[in-house]
Amino acid sequence: MSLAPRSAALVAAALSVAALAGPAPAAAGPAPITSQPPAGRYLNLHQCVYNSPLGASNFDLMTTLVPSLDGRFRAGTDVSDTPVPAAVCGPGDGRYEPNVYTAAEPYDLASGHYLNLHQCIFWSDFDQDHLTTAVGTTDVKFVAGTNISNSPDTTVS
Repeated sequence: MSLAPRSAALVAAALSVAALAGPAPAAAGPAPITSQPPAGRYLNLHQCVYNSPLGASNFDLMTTLVPSLDGRFRAGTDVSDTPVPAAVCGPGDGRYEPNVYTAAEPYDLASGHYLNLHQCIFWSDFDQDHLTTAVGTTDVKFVAGTNISNSPDTTVS
């Protein structure tokens, strides 16, 4: 699949930054903020990409990072004390199946204060479809720069 960006707006669609160590300190008041430790050391982010294998006229990509209600498009994203070795995804529904862009990455929650979640959307003129990524893939051209850091990211990678 040859994907080329349709426009800059599609290539770098979104960047979310969230503090991992609890709420931001209040503007006033001497009481120290106590943060809750995460439920585990690693955020294992599973990126499950599904496609319809019915041919170019029906080609369609779908990306999920979270579980579906019925499990067919399940993504195994979780917080655990163990880093994940590979993506855990549902089997699809018979019309959609896991794709080569399926991947998983463990993020060490103890290594920083912010989860910088990068969502990159790529457009394919050949397939007339979008590919959305938030983690690495088997093709380095479509890796998103999601990371854990002590500072928030200000641009999408």
